This record gives sequence, C-alpha cells and structure tokens, in this order.
Amino acid sequence: MHEPAGELAIEARDLTHRYSGVLALDGLSIAIARGSFSAVLGPNGAGKSTLAQILSGMLKPTAGTVAYAGVAPSAVRPGRGLIRSGICLVPEGRRLFGQLSIEENLVLGGYGAGLNRAQTRQRMQEAIEVLPASLREGMRTRLAGMLSGGERQMLALGRALMANPNTIIIDEPSMGLAPLLIHRVYEVLSGLNRRGVTIVVVEQQATHAIRMAEHIHVMERGKLIYSGPATGAAAEQALRSGYVGEAV
Repeated sequence: MHEPAGELAIEARDLTHRYSGVLALDGLSIAIARGSFSAVLGPNGAGKSTLAQILSGMLKPTAGTVAYAGVAPSAVRPGRGLIRSGICLVPEGRRLFGQLSIEENLVLGGYGAGLNRAQTRQRMQEAIEVLPASLREGMRTRLAGMLSGGERQMLALGRALMANPNTIIIDEPSMGLAPLLIHRVYEVLSGLNRRGVTIVVVEQQATHAIRMAEHIHVMERGKLIYSGPATGAAAEQALRSGYVGEAV
C-alpha cells in the first residue's frame, strides 16, 4: 500500500466485506493523509460505496481494521458513524429529508452532531455560506424534496458542515448533475480543503476528481489497482485501463 506523506487521518488495513456471501471488498488497504484531497475512483460495482460507509464508521467490515487520527477505537460504533468525532459522510443520493425545509435539514445535521440550540445557530451561519443564493433566500419555505439535483447536493454539503467536520467523505457528488454544477460542488470542496478539511471524494466519473485530488485510489472488484499521486505515468496507466470509463 502506498502511504501518503504526513500524518494519516484514516488508515484502513486488509478490509474485507461481504453481503450475503457476495464479496464487495477483498483485502483492501488504504491510507488518507490528514488535510489531503483524495479521490477513490472505479466503475459501478467496484465496492466504492461500501468503502465509503466503512471509512465513515457507518458500516462494520467483515474483516480488517480502520484507525482514525485522534479517535479512540471505543468511539467507533457501526451504524452511527463518526460525525461527533468530525468525520462526516455525504452519502450517494444525498438522502435529505424531502418533506422538511432547507433550514430543518440543516438543524437535523446539528442535532446529529450533538449541538445545542446556540451551537446550532452559530454553525448554521457558517454552513449556509456554501449554499447558493436561491437556497439562502428560501431556507424556511422551500422543501428539500422540491430542490434541483445541484441544490440538493449543496444542501447535503451544508448539512455535513453543521458538524464542523475535520474529514468529509462524499459519495458520487457528480451523480445527475450538469458540468457547471459539478464544477461548483468541487469549488466548494476545494475551498474546504484549503481551510484544512480532509476531503475524500468517491466517484465513478473521474474527470473533475483527478483535477482536484492530490492522491487517487483506483478500485476494481473490491481491490485497489492503484494508490498514489494523481499525476504521473502510473496514474495515467491506471486511469486508462478502462476501470473509470471516460475519465481521461
């Protein structure tokens, strides 16, 4: 396993996971440097979403270990995630509460992070900075279920920011979005990374991810076939091998 230089935010070793006998991850090891911008790339069915759920503490692997900087092993409770330890998952499909308003979805993000009312109000002022003007103006009246795909993705990011995260793992941020909106999402992620937040993007479409990421991890059938710098001959070979479609 290629380990990036510097302190590690997340280190997973020998991860194996099965769903009713179906092998999703096959002895995978991955290291994420603290403060880095990394991308996990691969085709549909490669095991990327399973890896994202395990790295965020939402899913316990069948076998293997995951260690987090500054997080005691006792804090890891599969199914509850690690949001209170600063590690947030923005899941595939956003998974917002469609019948609740924009503001109510943000409040629930603060509730999940264990914030009191005063802390929630303070965090909301910072979280809404990432929202487009259309969302800021209709926070109490617009329902999440009525938003466009791009607006839902930005709201999902804002909800994650309610926890004041040190690490954001975001699964398929490009899904269903027009190129201009994808660019906006990556602009926000890049800005958060410049502020010191560790970013892990999990993508099938690699075009935007490889422009932003320092390190890439290319998956195929539950294994890593490449893990290293996002540029260079080895990275190009991995990206051109057919595992990420029209990435290059």
